[in-house]
Amino acid sequence: MKIVKIACLSAALLGSTFSFAQSDDLGMYTSVEVSRKIVSKLEVSLEEEFRLRDNLNEIDRFSTALQLSYKFCPYLKAGGAYNLINYNHPTKDWEIRHRYYFFVQGSYEFNRFTISLRERFQSTYRQGVSETSTRANPKQYIRSKVALSYNIKNFSFEPYTSCEFYNSLNNKTGNGLDKIGFILGTKYKINNKNSLDLYYKYVNFDEDEDETNSHIIGIGYSHKF
Repeated sequence: MKIVKIACLSAALLGSTFSFAQSDDLGMYTSVEVSRKIVSKLEVSLEEEFRLRDNLNEIDRFSTALQLSYKFCPYLKAGGAYNLINYNHPTKDWEIRHRYYFFVQGSYEFNRFTISLRERFQSTYRQGVSETSTRANPKQYIRSKVALSYNIKNFSFEPYTSCEFYNSLNNKTGNGLDKIGFILGTKYKINNKNSLDLYYKYVNFDEDEDETNSHIIGIGYSHKF
């Protein structure tokens, strides 16, 4: 598909630019998601994700997520998911992680803009990792995300921006704001069932034993049955 080839080429060119221009690590997120309504307002989705790090030279992780969500009204939805993560630890070996989360999201539309706020509780258990006096297992977070998008009339692209705050709940050395993520991107509607998501993301990891500051190029494909 022509649009997919263009997206991949653009991401590769952006990746080369950032790898030379920035001292922080450059990564790439790619994902494929399929979703279907089970009954009215209840939707199930399955997502496969693959990530690269170290300036695209190393596999970071691959994961599978199964999510259920319910739309109470045009302005409010909630849901939960289980995510199985295979993580390539930089100094150890491959590590299995079991993650579950619950979320509530509200949105409001005005003058073709949509603003949304999502609150998400997340717990991640790392298989084979012992809890210590300074390291919690599982790790628990509240992730708060605010996003703004613009629906351009008679145009397939929908630009958006978002900011996400990662607040730790059980950090043994003290809870607080551990990470902040910024995204600038656009969604491309291929047709009523297929779409692409192209974005740049920066995440500041204030305190995390596994990760560093990252510039990320992302490509996502979604299909609705």
